[in-house]
Amino acid sequence: IEIRGVRARDKAGQSSLTREELGRVPDTGGDPMKALKALPGVTSVSDASSEPAVRGARPSDNLYYVDFLPVGYLFHTGGFASVFNGDLIRRFDMYSAAWSPEYGDALGAVFDLSLRRPRSDRIGGKLDFSFVGGTLLVEGPLSSELSFFLSGRRSWFDLVVRQVEDEDEGVSFTMPVYSDVQGRLLWSLDDRNRLRLDYSRAADRIDFSVRPDARIAQQEPVLAGDSRDRKGYDSVAVVWDGDLGAWGAHTLALGHMVTRQSTKIGSAGRIDAELATDYLRHQALWTLGGAHDLTVGASLQRQRVDLDIDFQDPRCTEFDPDCDLTSAPRVQSVQSSSQPLADLYVNDRWRLSPAWAAIGGLRYSRDGHLDRSHVEPRLGLEWSGPANTQVTAAVGRHNQAPAIDQSLAEIGNPRLMRLRSTHATLGVGQRLGGGWSWRAEVYGKRFTDLVVADPDTQYRNGASGTARGLELLVKLDPGGRWSGFASVSLARAERRNDVTGERFAFDFDQPLIANLVGQYRLTERWQFGAKWSVHSGSPYTPIVGTGTYPDGRVRPLYGPINSERLPPYHRLDLRVDARFTPAFTAYFELINAYNRKNVAGYRYSADYSSREEVYQLPLLPSVGVVYAF
Repeated sequence: IEIRGVRARDKAGQSSLTREELGRVPDTGGDPMKALKALPGVTSVSDASSEPAVRGARPSDNLYYVDFLPVGYLFHTGGFASVFNGDLIRRFDMYSAAWSPEYGDALGAVFDLSLRRPRSDRIGGKLDFSFVGGTLLVEGPLSSELSFFLSGRRSWFDLVVRQVEDEDEGVSFTMPVYSDVQGRLLWSLDDRNRLRLDYSRAADRIDFSVRPDARIAQQEPVLAGDSRDRKGYDSVAVVWDGDLGAWGAHTLALGHMVTRQSTKIGSAGRIDAELATDYLRHQALWTLGGAHDLTVGASLQRQRVDLDIDFQDPRCTEFDPDCDLTSAPRVQSVQSSSQPLADLYVNDRWRLSPAWAAIGGLRYSRDGHLDRSHVEPRLGLEWSGPANTQVTAAVGRHNQAPAIDQSLAEIGNPRLMRLRSTHATLGVGQRLGGGWSWRAEVYGKRFTDLVVADPDTQYRNGASGTARGLELLVKLDPGGRWSGFASVSLARAERRNDVTGERFAFDFDQPLIANLVGQYRLTERWQFGAKWSVHSGSPYTPIVGTGTYPDGRVRPLYGPINSERLPPYHRLDLRVDARFTPAFTAYFELINAYNRKNVAGYRYSADYSSREEVYQLPLLPSVGVVYAF
């Protein structure tokens, strides 16, 4: 049998890792999605969060997809784990600039996760017990055409230590609790058509309490008392994947997703919100005349927002460092709203010659809530040169809805415009012998219509920003004894308040980020890995003096926004994997192996006259075992 194919080319702004590359990176705790923090262009300001900020945008500016379906969020509270079982992940792709119009509206990046099919030979599964939680996976065939997988996970911090108290600070909190479920029922209708039922859910909760005499309660009296935070989502969808033979393929999905957030903060109040989304998506891929790869798709969505809020709302944005919760006005509102959304897109990859290809795409989106429509082009060019060299260039326009609370009536401004951005990127890469490859990319982004607080309309579009940088990724593919990758990013990201003219560094601006990941397979039983990370210190706004609030409290006076930086960050993580039998494996990790005291920020005394450093994760061991059956 002779099988011929064309290797999938890397697209402009794309970073990809397989399950094998993701699976044994140190500091992941067996969760391969945590490895994405080592990719070029990805920043994070805290060890306690794995939410990625990409190329001058916030984590909330990203979109997440799993096999064509949207998901509520990708990481649990605290960043300990992603919401998907790592054993189910087949491939991960990140698109950080001028991505294809088939993906939705966002300013930051698109994270596209592909899961593998359920096994079809026999019923089996895995038990995975790690430092943070336990996972059970069961999968296998139900008939010759029907197979399934079902995975469930729960943390067990709360089962070991129910509550932690800091007597000096006057604060106590319960350990974070998270759980998640993924299920798939796959029906092979025939050789060309498959029907699948996908279900996923995630839930997170944490509780804490602040004494009235605590330092933080003296600064913000409304924080005193009991507080809680709950969030979660449920998603179910039916998907039809059809193979059109030589013509191409298509995918049709009908789904329903509900995300929930319930927060109570001391006497400041509570917020209960639910977002229910019904959607219909269809996408078709055709190969026309041997020269055109055409993608056409559309989606219809209806989002229902239910909000019950009784909270002191300071209406702060990234442009407001002085954000006092105690003196903020109290907002009370109970409302429901329906928000219809629609989009239509087309993208054509035209092979001009064996070496050249041009990409042209157009995306139309309609926001029925804000009564806004956008037509945005995406253009690209690819050149395949000698010695496995590839050059890519792309430019595109993007938009994104403002935060829901900023655009609702009563508490926000329903006349806000959608946020806008323009992306441009140029990359060059090469595949070398022996599994080596490298890719360098330069990019620029321009953000407009960002949201600032306004005393008359609550919020308004009145800010902009820029991001530019150079990224390098060098990889050695798995296959030999050594594997790994190195990434380096040189970047600057800024924000500008167009109302005041003030310009400052973006909260996630880190001019230098470098990661070195290496793995060595000593034998089939033993494998060793190391990851060293370094990046510039995060910017912060200093307190330069004090004043007095009307209620007599000491008021901090802030200097220019993000005018100072924390000390540089660096950390070494180590990992050992052992396969004792084909069914039983284990791993050991040492986080922050040389116990670097990385500064996360500063904690001020009650009167702001002195401060002390707050550190990120110390030296921390972690262990996990996996049993396959």
